[in-house]
Amino acid sequence: MNSTDLTVGSRPMSAKELTDRARAFDWNPRIGFKYWARAAETIHHEGQIYLREGNLPQAYLVLFRYSTLILEFLVDHPEAKESEAKKAMKPLRKRIPRVIELLETLRPEIEATYEEWLKLSETQRNKAVPTGLDSSALYARHAANDPALSWSYTSPANILDAKDHQDLAVDLAKKEMGRRKRDAGVSGDEERQRKRTGYRADRNTGNGSRAASHYLDDDELRRQMEATRRQLDRSDDYRRVFDYESDSIRPSTYHYPSINRTEPLHYQHPPSQLRVEGPRPQPPRPPKERDIDGFPARSPTQPDKAHHFDLGSPMLQPPRPDKAPLESSTLPDYDSIREQPPTLPAKVLAEPAKEERVTFRPAAYLENGDPLRPVFLPSALRQEFLQLASANTRKGLEMCGMLCGTTVNNALFISHLIIPEQKCTSDTCETENESSMLDFCIDNNLIVIGWIHTHPTQTCFMSSRDLHTQAGYQVMMPEAIAIVCAPQYDPSWGIFRLTNPPGLPHLLSCQRIETFHPHSVDNLYVDTGHPTGHVYESEALEFEVCDLRPGL
Repeated sequence: MNSTDLTVGSRPMSAKELTDRARAFDWNPRIGFKYWARAAETIHHEGQIYLREGNLPQAYLVLFRYSTLILEFLVDHPEAKESEAKKAMKPLRKRIPRVIELLETLRPEIEATYEEWLKLSETQRNKAVPTGLDSSALYARHAANDPALSWSYTSPANILDAKDHQDLAVDLAKKEMGRRKRDAGVSGDEERQRKRTGYRADRNTGNGSRAASHYLDDDELRRQMEATRRQLDRSDDYRRVFDYESDSIRPSTYHYPSINRTEPLHYQHPPSQLRVEGPRPQPPRPPKERDIDGFPARSPTQPDKAHHFDLGSPMLQPPRPDKAPLESSTLPDYDSIREQPPTLPAKVLAEPAKEERVTFRPAAYLENGDPLRPVFLPSALRQEFLQLASANTRKGLEMCGMLCGTTVNNALFISHLIIPEQKCTSDTCETENESSMLDFCIDNNLIVIGWIHTHPTQTCFMSSRDLHTQAGYQVMMPEAIAIVCAPQYDPSWGIFRLTNPPGLPHLLSCQRIETFHPHSVDNLYVDTGHPTGHVYESEALEFEVCDLRPGL
């Protein structure tokens, strides 16, 4: 693919547009702190994955959203002073210096891509409509506003449709998840020993990833943020500043500070597409590398203009060394070297092959036009969960599990079924000790993509309690799903999401406090299964079970 071809991908967004998009989320303090903390972990994880994959606009958007959520909103949550909330907040806040550093590094890349697109679009304006997209004008308009599909000359993408490449999507995900586990120190033998049934993680140990990360302690974080607060960026991104001394938000025009770098940025451009702005200074030659006239030795392929010596100016002429007789065996024939420069191999002269990243376009769009990434669900997971829940089902008690996984190539893959500690009744199931589940997700680089629960005595539907619970999942991840299993009825299961609008905004504004209550709006949720929705079931996708319930 030609990197100057504007027909591949949609118009890139400027950093200001991405900033505005990042801040446009529905904050609601009535949603429990644990849901917001879980959402923060999710978007931080997504930012790291998008960064590794070279999807810089999407990485910038979600990392900016993470910093906004932590610095501006979570500190004001009504539950923020509770011990469980403070425990969850500590690792979230420690990441802020590194996230700000990444944002400062990504911003010039984002702006350079946007400026390049503006320049090229002047001559290719007729080609600026994305190719290969659905002919529907509505679909094309939605896709043009999706940062994940942005045109890029530094990291071009092969944009595919998940419904037509389901096997490829799963294969790519399995390879990538295997690579991440190897990088985390999980051996192939250990991976093969992890069975879908019976696997139970040790909640007190992890892969060591958090311990290996460089995080600042609270005191050092305060000092560094205060010391760099005056070193302001020229952007107008922040409106309020977190005051660590008073533990509150104070009004201000806040810009991202410059943070001392602790480690290099972990993403790579294709070698043939690196931009070089201006001449790079060459390293000094060792003193012994001088030619027979006393001038610094020059590479056979280095042009003469690299040496800016004016031989007509006495001040610039270095002194000639005394011409002492030298043994012919020790004197290199510099003239012959210059006359016969070595021939470079053909493969060095040839331009390196350009590697395209794969990006799967959204499988559907919300009612408001926001994209929904494809979600791949293991086909066997539902039956495995019902088996684990069978004891509760016989007693008429509900049970829930978390659907966790990761993102690969702009698609979501569920790879873990986590059974958290929970309090179960005939009509509800409430998770407990949320930090234990978050620790497991952090240690295993997982994000929460949805949840599954049973209706042992009711039909397959979303109760008002279920709808409010789903709002907590979907407020920061529109693709989040809820699977309801009603084994005694037909249909016995369903995969749902809230509509937006009207479902999500109505539930976020609902102030009813009863466990079950009616809603005045219809069409609050819809089915998300393929082909009408964004969820694909795959028999080839494997998963693990982690049961965190005490005594099991």
